[in-house]
Amino acid sequence: MVSFTIENVFGVGSFRFCSGFPTAIKRTDKSDSHLYECALNGCIQVYNHSTDERLFFQHVYDDIIVVMVYNEYVNQILTCSYSGKIIIWSHDYQKRYVEQQTRINHVHYGFWTTDGTGIYLCSRFDGTLLSLTYDSEHHSLTETWLRHWATPRADAETVHPSFDLSISPINIAEKMETSNTYVAGSIGYEFVLCTNLRRHLFAILQRPHEHVHIHELNLRDGHLIQDLKLQDAKPNQSFLSATTTTLRQTATGKEFFAVGLQSGLIFIIDTNPLHVHCIINATGSPQAIIWWHSYLLTFGYISTIVNAYSLDGTLIASCTDAPATAICHLQWNSNEQDLLWVGGYMGLTLVRLELIDIVRTPSPVNAVTFTILNTSVDELSSSATLCLTTLIHKTLHETAGCGIYMDKKEILSGDLSGNIFRWSVDETKPKEHIHISDSVRCFVSKNLVGTLSGALYNIDNQEIIEDFSTTIICAAWNNDQTACLIGLADGSLVNLQSKRIVGLHANNAEIWSVDWSPNEQLCATASEDQTTCIWQVDQERKLIATLTGHTTAVTAVQWKHERIYTCADDRTVRVYNSHANTYNCLYVLHTPTSLFGWFTLTYLQVDEEQKLIICTTQNGYLVVWRDEENARAIFCQKIHFGSLEALKYDKATRRLVTIGSDCTVTSLRLNSV
Repeated sequence: MVSFTIENVFGVGSFRFCSGFPTAIKRTDKSDSHLYECALNGCIQVYNHSTDERLFFQHVYDDIIVVMVYNEYVNQILTCSYSGKIIIWSHDYQKRYVEQQTRINHVHYGFWTTDGTGIYLCSRFDGTLLSLTYDSEHHSLTETWLRHWATPRADAETVHPSFDLSISPINIAEKMETSNTYVAGSIGYEFVLCTNLRRHLFAILQRPHEHVHIHELNLRDGHLIQDLKLQDAKPNQSFLSATTTTLRQTATGKEFFAVGLQSGLIFIIDTNPLHVHCIINATGSPQAIIWWHSYLLTFGYISTIVNAYSLDGTLIASCTDAPATAICHLQWNSNEQDLLWVGGYMGLTLVRLELIDIVRTPSPVNAVTFTILNTSVDELSSSATLCLTTLIHKTLHETAGCGIYMDKKEILSGDLSGNIFRWSVDETKPKEHIHISDSVRCFVSKNLVGTLSGALYNIDNQEIIEDFSTTIICAAWNNDQTACLIGLADGSLVNLQSKRIVGLHANNAEIWSVDWSPNEQLCATASEDQTTCIWQVDQERKLIATLTGHTTAVTAVQWKHERIYTCADDRTVRVYNSHANTYNCLYVLHTPTSLFGWFTLTYLQVDEEQKLIICTTQNGYLVVWRDEENARAIFCQKIHFGSLEALKYDKATRRLVTIGSDCTVTSLRLNSV
């Protein structure tokens, strides 16, 4: 089997999680040091943004962390990975009280009750909801029940009050009863929360082309108590966000939570009895909402619009010019609810929210003032205004990462916004930041990048070396670095030095990958036209052979000794024999059935000495096979939250580096093979 150690993850930790609903540490102390505790793929990071220093970093899981919650009552931290492994920590990460693999996979959301006794996990594989009981005194964790989504009809209701202990994590989904409308991979329970007094449990059900439902469930066995259909929304409006806590009215004892759907439609839900309290049509397309004292705050995804609503749905205040970093997560810095972390796909911001008496108190510097639209609310007098002040704003890669270069212990990474960072694997901060006025598509060398527009940039002097007028997708150098082949979006393979067109794919199909033959007389190109073509390098458009078999675009190719390896959108790896120019397919390797969701294979690297075939996927997985016929994958884990957009491997050090659309770069070392 293969194991690895994550050396470093370069990124802000701004919560580009697969579900869009991550949870993290809520600090209960108020400090001048603005600490942010978060997950970075499979690692935990504590960062002091006041001093710009990383205080703690630890590789915890071989897949991504999707749940990270601090519980004030037991003073402990819960983390859970995508594969369903739970760890319960001491508040300072120095002790692991529980380390347990649950029997569900593909976890995307989790909730920990206020009293610390109940943990609930939502799985995206089959739409299940798992209930666990935690004894903090004896540090024991027990699975109590599992509920699978079903049709709202009473006669189709399926409940699972207990576990069959013989069921393994692999076949548990097959053992469960399901409704007759079940389709593998359909969305089920997206979100779950419990009232503070732990009397009511609510799960949000998302079904394709149907209304969003809210299920009130029995805490003891998961039975359905009540089904609330959000029928005022369109059936195809997807669930986007919810408040991770309830708002409790002191006078009435009632508790409320809010649910956000597409197009800014927000339902405020009364939990007892379960019904829709009011409906809000929020502006700014919010994908993150949070309670602020007795108000509901909505943050626009990229619109810079922030709104404050009263509990009855009245718009109290609004502002623009707030952070616009694809916001998907909000988290208070402390119980004071004055400092708010605004997490986005493209950055992290700390803002201060304050109510200013405009008669006595000057507005803060760099503050964005809310426009007061309703002054009848008790807390807002006619002489008061709301201010949002940005205290910290941090971004690295701002849009999808694309392109990696690796040289010994140095890494260069690019993104579609033209940002290029130079990293040392041992450091936290980038050694250098370069910006070009184009989108980086690939690295041609340490100082040359290919762009979406077709320009070949020298990043040292910001000069354009060559303009191919079509996207530069890939490149490969010969061993002595004297000749470089460039693969273009119009199907052309060009020798950079001679400008000769070495190859041209039919119908101008994009060339996704290129590699030299061991003797450097030939080369292989992988193309969108579902073929891998063999070309004579010193000739113009001399096609030697065409390798077929893939049923979709071929995304990567590697030529090692007498074998050619390819991967494709059809989720297979094909191994061809190149001995004596025969080019016949020796065998096909398939991705594991456990690899969930829609995906393609994107990049490929081969370690012929260790007989390893390493692939990345469009949905963030790393997959490794032995180079053997009929071999099953020996490693398959989700290591990024977004699509993997580059892969580099150094067989001498066994270092592997990836970059994803989640704006992070991961450096890891293979330990044993």
